[in-house]
Amino acid sequence: MKLIKYSSLALLVLTFCLIGGYLWLTWNAPLGPPLEPVSTESIQYSSAGIPASATAAPPGLPTATSAPSPTPTIVPVCGGPPSLTILVSGVASEGYLYGLADAIRVVRVDFQRQTISVLALPRDLWVEIPGIADHGVSQGKLNQAYFYGTEGMGFFDGSGYGSGLLAATLQEEFGLEIDHYLAVNLAAFRNIIDAMGGVDVYFSNPVYIKKFEKPKLYLKAGSHHLTGKQAENVVRSRIESGDLGRIDHQSVVLKAVAEKMLSPAGLQRIPSLIQLARNYVLTDLSPAEIDQLICLSEKTDPQNGISFLTIPADQLWEDWVYDPYLDYQPSVLLYEPDAIRNLASRFNSGSW
Repeated sequence: MKLIKYSSLALLVLTFCLIGGYLWLTWNAPLGPPLEPVSTESIQYSSAGIPASATAAPPGLPTATSAPSPTPTIVPVCGGPPSLTILVSGVASEGYLYGLADAIRVVRVDFQRQTISVLALPRDLWVEIPGIADHGVSQGKLNQAYFYGTEGMGFFDGSGYGSGLLAATLQEEFGLEIDHYLAVNLAAFRNIIDAMGGVDVYFSNPVYIKKFEKPKLYLKAGSHHLTGKQAENVVRSRIESGDLGRIDHQSVVLKAVAEKMLSPAGLQRIPSLIQLARNYVLTDLSPAEIDQLICLSEKTDPQNGISFLTIPADQLWEDWVYDPYLDYQPSVLLYEPDAIRNLASRFNSGSW
């Protein structure tokens, strides 16, 4: 009888150990293929920002300076690392097999200062795209780096598909450090906004969309409550405002999303939003890392703890550059590479 009792107890303990071990492994396992690290020793910065065929850089651009040293170490909260960066791509497609990254953000999460910095990168930046020269591509717009890396194109041999190639491009071209990725397609964006009950925004200027190849007023300047579909129309529109104006519209919507998610009611919605995201979003974050981010969000001041950053407009200029792969000359944004790398260095260190 004692033997049966002890055997049952041993079996129970073993069962709990197996369940605990499985939960620990899945809790810490990435939800998608993790990014392969880019060795900084292999990085050879190019002058893709100023192609030989383009107009010379306009005068007055700031010269590069060394980034200030990081602040003294503070114990990170929520069991997180000192900081991590997440590449967030808004994919202009209903799926992930193909698609351009028409919204590109690098999010720096600081578990020491309990702050979040969101850096917007124009999709039209002309960059060198590494690792796919065998397919006839060496340069292109930044949003094309995601497209060429998608599973449907099949150009990229690394991990993370479009996010992986876009992350490698940002790291090799600008020195932006990318730890994780998160890709959100149009269906995911609409569903997440609707699951939040929509968002309240304020636009200082009217928003236009294209109809029959002509601008049409979509939203007047002022306050609006947006559904998922309305928010999609806003973040995709660049009629009358261009790519930089679209970035401003996107930032307004993202700020509204952040403020709503960090409100008491929004924090209660996070578990259901996470489950929704797992069904629609591509990411290599693990459940444990997502839990750390949720923990930090509860400690972050939505007004003062979140910064939305953009590359200054006076460091960018438009030009036409021939794309040999697509065999046409698109309008692109050019830049002085050293100035952008200096900004990236400051972003990496949390000192922008």
